[in-house]
This record gives sequence, structure tokens and C-alpha cells, in this order.
Amino acid sequence: TSIKDLSPVAGWPNLRGSVALKDDPVAAADASPVARLREAGAVFIGKTATPESGSRIVTRSTVHGVTANPFDPSLTPGGSSGGAAAALALGMGTLATGTDGAGSIRIPAAFCGVFGLKPGFGRIPAFPPSHFMPHSVTGPMARSAEDLAAMTKVMTGRDVRDPFAWPVPFDDAAVSPSAQGLRIALSYDLGTGRRPAPTVVAALDRIAGLLRSASAAVEEASPNWPVDPAKPFEVFWTTSYTGFLDLYPCEKAAQMDPLLHRIAALGRAVDTSAYHTALNERLALTATAHQFLTRYDAVLCPSVIGPAFDIETEAPQGERPDDWGWSPYCYVFNMTGQPALAVPASRDAGGLPRGVQIAARTGREEVLLSLALACEVLGASAERPAILEQS
Repeated sequence: TSIKDLSPVAGWPNLRGSVALKDDPVAAADASPVARLREAGAVFIGKTATPESGSRIVTRSTVHGVTANPFDPSLTPGGSSGGAAAALALGMGTLATGTDGAGSIRIPAAFCGVFGLKPGFGRIPAFPPSHFMPHSVTGPMARSAEDLAAMTKVMTGRDVRDPFAWPVPFDDAAVSPSAQGLRIALSYDLGTGRRPAPTVVAALDRIAGLLRSASAAVEEASPNWPVDPAKPFEVFWTTSYTGFLDLYPCEKAAQMDPLLHRIAALGRAVDTSAYHTALNERLALTATAHQFLTRYDAVLCPSVIGPAFDIETEAPQGERPDDWGWSPYCYVFNMTGQPALAVPASRDAGGLPRGVQIAARTGREEVLLSLALACEVLGASAERPAILEQS
């Protein structure tokens, strides 16, 4: 198992992709999910790269350098769990931990052809607490759905140090490779008005076909959001980094990525009224998502707008860098706290992995994992880059 370099591992540095933290003491204790994995006998092979404090949708930092996509090293693996996804695709470990505050598990899983689960908030305990809670959570990543389910079982459960951790145990018996009788909404734009590239549409259609062949009822439907999810998300994203930088002495904060300072500056411009408006908008979005999923067991939708892009850039061609506008499908489920799953679908004509996202009601991780297993049995398996095929 590899551990993303945002989670403390006892006796190891926890650099968070930042040269500012290189002289900090090693971690005194494991983070809760790491401790669960250690108790279950996981062998930790190392830490995986992250952009500084998870701040980019690509994976580059002054500590780790630039992480490339194993399927084409001229392309990005996405971020911020890009190191975890790339390592899995290359066979460097069976399992990997990621974190996800806006799509950081699901985006690189799509670009690298692996499975990943953003659990619902509180499903996997968090300690020490993250400044980016409740939007950011730690979750499992794996090359197989079976391994993903086993890893989820180990990582879930009560931790008295986390007041938000669920006391409800993970129901392993409820996970099986079955979609029979489930109602699945197929949404090509998740109500955002931004339809993804044809290669992603083809991936959605393939997974929809697999689910139908597994006796699920799949119909096209999208939530009707009461407000553009990007509006409150921008408030929470920017103010989180404002608060995060304020945790450090000025001289240490000054060494951190200029991007963090640009994000934090936007957060400092958010006044109390705007923040409370965002809180109310998040409640309205959450209510809409929950109401939508009373009619369906899950929603199948994009996780990314297109294939992996140039490693030298911060966004696909024609999109603004450092802007989540090109990736509007993931962060809404961070705000609603619902679980969302990354499933590899196939490769496109250029040989790049295509992945999709399936989200479910709060507390229904078992349903998502069952859907992942069903898709895997029918042929939605993790992809192997050519470098492994050649070897």
C-alpha cells in the first residue's frame, strides 16, 4: 500500500508537497486510515506525490517534481492524488490511499484507469483533523473493485478521536457483484450544462450498457440545481486555504507555493455575509441531491470533461488554469457529503483510459462497491499502460 503525502505515517516525514515543511519533525503517529491499514497487516511501500497541500488538479510540487501519466508521459495523471493513481497503474503496490476535497481521487483515477472511492463524510475516520473538512476525505484506490471493497472495509469504522466518524459498521455482506433491481440515473452533464467530450460520453454509454446487462434500470436524468454549485464551492475552496496558511508562521508560509497564496487572497476577500450565503447554498444543493437520489439508487455521470491533457499545463487546451470550471462534476458531492466512485470504463482511440463517476445516497458505499464489482465482472477492468505490456 502506498500512502498519499498528505496523510501522516508514524516515523515518516509528512511534507504535503511543500519545501516549507522539510525541516519539520517526522510524524509521531499514523493518521486514522493509515492506522487501520497497519492493523490489518498492510505493508507501506512509500508515499506518493501530491501538489502542495492538494491545491492543483495536476500533480507537481517543489518537493516531488512533476508526476507523469503512465499511459503517455507527456500528459498529466491529474491531481491531487496523481502520484497514487500513477503508482497503481504502474503496479507499484496493490492499494493506495488518496484524499479528495473536490475530485482529487476521482479525476486521477479516470486519467490513469483505476478504481477509487471518495467516501461520504464521516464514513472513514479522520485524525488528525483536516483543515479542509468536511469537504475533504481520505479514501481507497485500487486496481480492482474487489481490492477496493476490502480496503474500504478496513478503513471504515468508529474512531473516538473523530467526533464525525460514523458508529455504523461497514456491511461487508451487502457488497456483491450485482446491480439487479437498482435504478440508475444516467446524466451526461450532472445538471451543469457542460457536456463532456465524446470520448467521455462513450465511456458513460459503455458503463450504462454494462449496468443494463446486469439487470439495472438505467434512464437518463439530471438534477436541477437551485444554484450553480461552482458558486459556493469557490467560497469554501478559497477560504479553506486562507485558514490553512494562517496556521503557519509568516516565514514558513512565505515558502509555500504562490498558488496557495493566490487562492488564499481570494478567500480573504470573502466577507461574512458571502460565507453564510455559501453555507445556505450548500444546504440547498445537498437537499436537491438527496431528493434526486430518492428516485434513484445512484447516478452515473462524468468525473472529467475529457482525456488527460498536456503535462506542462494546468488545464485542458482552451480552459483557464487554476480554475475548476473545466471540471464541474466532482466537487458538488464533496459539498453534499455523499459517496462517489471512480470506475475505469475502457480506452479511447488514442489508448488513453476513460473513466466515469457513480454517486449514491449518503451511507450507500456498499451499493457503489457492488456496482463496481458488477462492472468489473462484465469487463470494466483497470487498464495497463504499454510500458507494462512491453515488459
